[in-house]
Amino acid sequence: MTRPLHVAPLLALLAIAGVAHAQEQPLPDSREFLGDSLRSLRSNDLLRIRYTYTEKEARYTYDSSGRVVKTQHRVYDVDPSLEPELTYRRLVSVNGVEPADLAKRDAEHRRKVQEWAAGRQREGQSAREARLRREAEQDRSEQAVVDELTSIYDFRMTGRETIDGRPAIVYTFDPRPGYTPRTPQGRIIQRFRGQAWVDEQDRELVRLKTDVLETVSVKFGFIFRLLQGSRGHVERRKIDVDTWLPTYTRFTGSGRVFFLWRVDLDQATEFTSYRKKPAGD
Repeated sequence: MTRPLHVAPLLALLAIAGVAHAQEQPLPDSREFLGDSLRSLRSNDLLRIRYTYTEKEARYTYDSSGRVVKTQHRVYDVDPSLEPELTYRRLVSVNGVEPADLAKRDAEHRRKVQEWAAGRQREGQSAREARLRREAEQDRSEQAVVDELTSIYDFRMTGRETIDGRPAIVYTFDPRPGYTPRTPQGRIIQRFRGQAWVDEQDRELVRLKTDVLETVSVKFGFIFRLLQGSRGHVERRKIDVDTWLPTYTRFTGSGRVFFLWRVDLDQATEFTSYRKKPAGD
């Protein structure tokens, strides 16, 4: 019996779908893949100190009905350092307008750098020695947190997705009940849950989404309490041969400053124009 012509394309599509399903790769071993991913995990702060970059920040203000009533755009040229005195977030524009005191702030930063270098010289350290010492201290501190992540969280592999043409393994993570973290950072992140997307080839974090499960105090130069329901979103991409860095972050939620007044936040930030610093900087 001859099939109607309009049925042939449908059968062809079903056959193609069946082949594609049969050829789909099984998920990797969850424990092994997670272990590889955690071994390559380093904080963005440690990785970014070897680069300068541009930071484009947008802050949104809403009215009581949830409508955006104000948007502020800021652009920074950033030269990061683990030494607070040396990090320079150079504000180059606010809503497209260059700050009037830009030259003054540039001169102030140069003065701070000179004072810092003179202080290290009096201590008998070169700038490079001081930088390497600080990196080692930061690396040890962060490794202590990484070492207890699988104790803090129950990680579950849930599937595979494609991000920018690259396969990524998806995990959910939830705090394990009854565990008391050993590190201060661990005691903070224990209040979060979320999803993580990890590049299948490089074992690098590509995307992270988090939710604050209960109010937690965080220090941002002052005491700030993140309230339950606040959310975070981070995107990371491969910016050169072997380095993955943030390209986008967004935080939405509420907090209290000094435990007194409430602040509602919605801030999106793009990170662009990564430029590797000369060796030795």
